Amino acid sequence: MVNGNDGGINITYDDGKTWFKCNSPSVGQFYHVNVDMAEPYNVYGGLQDNGVWYGSSQAKMNNDWLDSGENPFKSIWGGDGMQTMIDSRDNTTVYTGSQFGFYVRTKLGSKSRPKFITPKHDLGEKPLRFNWQTPILLSTHNQDVLYFGANRLYRSFNKGDNWEVISDDLTRGRKEGNVPFGTLTTIHESPLKFGVIYVGSDDGLMHVTKDGGNSW
Repeated sequence: MVNGNDGGINITYDDGKTWFKCNSPSVGQFYHVNVDMAEPYNVYGGLQDNGVWYGSSQAKMNNDWLDSGENPFKSIWGGDGMQTMIDSRDNTTVYTGSQFGFYVRTKLGSKSRPKFITPKHDLGEKPLRFNWQTPILLSTHNQDVLYFGANRLYRSFNKGDNWEVISDDLTRGRKEGNVPFGTLTTIHESPLKFGVIYVGSDDGLMHVTKDGGNSW
């Protein structure tokens, strides 16, 4: 019997009494991959159980990595690595995070601590629901504008320092379970016109706004 999971591949020849791993070479599961505008460009990836990493697109595998334990890829964040957005104006301002909407803004090469940017519900409101792989999107029209998907869509005009909600609940609503359901899973912005935004949810809905969230 062969079992495949987020830890790799395992095989048993005795009906499950004993198992051995077949993870050579090492394997990983990427949730999301992105690139910046540097020359040569860097590649960013969020991995299941292995955080968020980035490195040069020119990096090539060699045996020295195995001998020294060092490689040209650097860690940005831990946990289950999720989506990454990079400010194309400097290629060092990075938005990334881990599961269920735990996101930060960080400056590559800086000694300053990452700033937590996850939006919060207002007092008296129901808590927000965040997907396991919460979607974020940096606007191509204005790199100070960041979108953040919960069960509602949030927008920041100052890199995630402050948020405004620009939609009602865009899902069918909360359902009981051991993980949040009724959450946004994808955000897309028109490359032609600012304020035209598309979102999709894990319960099968798609919405579009053509006026920056005033109507959907």
